[in-house]
Amino acid sequence: MKQLQLVLVRHGYSLGNEQHLLSGWSDVPLTDFGRQQLRQLRLSAEYPATEQYYSSDLCRCTETFHLLYDGRASLNGLLPQFREIYFGSLENSRETEVSSRQFFSAWLSGQPTGDGESFETFRTRIMNALTSLIRCCREEKVSSVTVVTHSGVIRTLLLTLRHLEPTAFPTLSTPNGLGYILTLDISQSQPQLIHDEPIPVRSSLAASDPSRKKRDLQPAKG
Repeated sequence: MKQLQLVLVRHGYSLGNEQHLLSGWSDVPLTDFGRQQLRQLRLSAEYPATEQYYSSDLCRCTETFHLLYDGRASLNGLLPQFREIYFGSLENSRETEVSSRQFFSAWLSGQPTGDGESFETFRTRIMNALTSLIRCCREEKVSSVTVVTHSGVIRTLLLTLRHLEPTAFPTLSTPNGLGYILTLDISQSQPQLIHDEPIPVRSSLAASDPSRKKRDLQPAKG
C-alpha cells in the first residue's frame, strides 16, 4: 500500500470555545449551539466515507463523532495520543485575544510558557501518533481513515506535512465540525503529503454564523 487517505475532523463548538478557555486536555463538553451546528453539517458537509474511524478520547470529540456519523459508521477506537495541546497549570484558564496571541507567539518560538507541552514536544507526539496510525493501517491493509480530533492537532499536522514555518500555525483555518482530506504517500519511512483539501460544504452554513470567521483564525484552544 503506497497511499493513505486521512480525513481530519475538528470537534464541534465546545464549552471551552464558548468561554474562551485553554481547555487542552480538560474534558469539556459540546455546547447546545455546537450540537445543532453538527446536525446541520451532517446534512450539508461532504465527509468522505473511510474504512476506519477513530477519535481523540475527550468527550467533545467522541460526541462529535456520534453526531456526525451514527448510522453511517462505527467508531473503531479511541486515540488519546491525538489529544489537544496539554497546557499544564494553565488548563481551563480564561484568556483574552491579546493574552492568547502572546501565549502562542511565545509557544511557537520555543520560549517558556509554563509547565505544559512545548511546541516541539507536542509536534513530536502528534507526528508519532500519525506514524503509529499509518503502521496500523499498513498492517490491516486499510487505505482510508478518519480521525476526529482538535484544532491544534490538525494545524500541527498541516504545518509539518506542508513544511511550513511555525509562524503559520494561527493562520491555518480549522472550523468546528469540519477539517481536511489528506492524501499521503506512505511508501517511505516518513509520510509525504501529496494533496490536501478542506472538507467541502454544500450550503451557506458558514455565512450564517458571523462568529465563525473570527473563531477560525484564533489559535487553538481545544
